Amino acid sequence: MEKNKLLGSLFAPLALFCLAAAPLLAGEGTAGGDFLRIVQSPRAVGMGEAGAGGYGDLLGALSLNPAGLARSGYKEAAFTYNSWIEGIASQQAAYAQPLGPGVIAGAVMALSVPSIDGYDNSGAYTGQVEAGNLAAGGSYAARVWSPWDDARYGLFAGATLKYARERLGGASAGAPLADAGVLWIARAGGGTASLGLSGQSLGGGFKFDSETDPAPSVYRAGFSYIVLAAGDPVTFSADVRKPDNSGASFSAGGEYQIWRTLAVRAGYVSGEDLGSGLRFGGGVALKLLQFDYSLSSYGKFGPAHRFSLSYKFDKPVPVTQHLTLEQEQARRKAAEARALMDEKRYYEAVLLLNDALALDPGYKEALDLMKKARMLIEGPQ
Repeated sequence: MEKNKLLGSLFAPLALFCLAAAPLLAGEGTAGGDFLRIVQSPRAVGMGEAGAGGYGDLLGALSLNPAGLARSGYKEAAFTYNSWIEGIASQQAAYAQPLGPGVIAGAVMALSVPSIDGYDNSGAYTGQVEAGNLAAGGSYAARVWSPWDDARYGLFAGATLKYARERLGGASAGAPLADAGVLWIARAGGGTASLGLSGQSLGGGFKFDSETDPAPSVYRAGFSYIVLAAGDPVTFSADVRKPDNSGASFSAGGEYQIWRTLAVRAGYVSGEDLGSGLRFGGGVALKLLQFDYSLSSYGKFGPAHRFSLSYKFDKPVPVTQHLTLEQEQARRKAAEARALMDEKRYYEAVLLLNDALALDPGYKEALDLMKKARMLIEGPQ
């Protein structure tokens, strides 16, 4: 019982620090592993921590929706450093690699807290107590459905398995957790629209001594829209999020990339206990090297700064150029006809090729397959 009281007196300051640092927390910190709710990506934070329906940012996908990883076209390494109030800081290292049928990624995140004054249940000072948190996980994401060989559109899904551990003095607590998400991307008007759903840190709780706190689960629904303005992309994003242990909140923001090199961002997060909820940020892209920064204000506790550096390397995964819906359908039918010909079902293949040529009369591969199928049906002359 004495141990429980001592741990409680030590854990209270740490909980307050995490409450002040994590913008997703509203109300009492009743969940274990609250540090997992912190959005690590400066790009996402600069856009108001919205991005469950977005893509194009490795750190953002790991923070908001793992399905976004499926749009990664390069091998990529990313590193982020977050400097918060009261000397609290976190770091994350991540790596993603396309594999053809999907993308795998791994990440390690650590949160450090300055030494905490410890007291026993009688109020006597017991010395300094060290505390810190660590999480590591692996992710996989892939296209579930898309237009013919076009990786830019369709339905994407992703999942992350991770293990998180909290340490307070000589005591610690850990839990295996999972993230999951889906992302739908489609052409809309003159731009690209996307919708995303995700659930994060799902699983069992953290058992600290004799007490078990539930997992810090968060559910998100997001929308993003990208359109060109003077040849440069403008992105708008909005999210609704619902932590298990508090009410729902709303976030929204935008990004404008100038000459696809310099990005400026701004956003807003509702329901903030500290600060106004405004977020600002920017980034610089130098070929395959990207630097991002974001600024968040927590009222009298002062500002928080996030920095990240990412590098894309090796050759990108190729995708087809833009095709009309008819052309995509023609290619799908031609692929099905080719499979039928391998099974010597030539008459059925001809019917499919007729459909393909009706959709795209100039499709050379379908014409060649039609010629070959007719020769095989007629036999040697």
